[in-house]
Amino acid sequence: MPQATLAIIALILVTVGLIGQGIEMRKIRIKKYGEGSIGHPNIFLDKKNFKWYALIGMGFALSLGAQFF
Repeated sequence: MPQATLAIIALILVTVGLIGQGIEMRKIRIKKYGEGSIGHPNIFLDKKNFKWYALIGMGFALSLGAQFF
């Protein structure tokens, strides 16, 4: 039972992280490059994205932990 709980929590963390990062990247793109632009490849290295990367990484780590628990 703990494996299923950890897997569900990991799924929630990854999902929230990916959705949050997408929204944050859209905000950054509109703020820096305007509505009509597609942005720049360096948008992934913006400081605001790292909190979402950490959340996604925690979800993946928790998922890996749930597999071998």
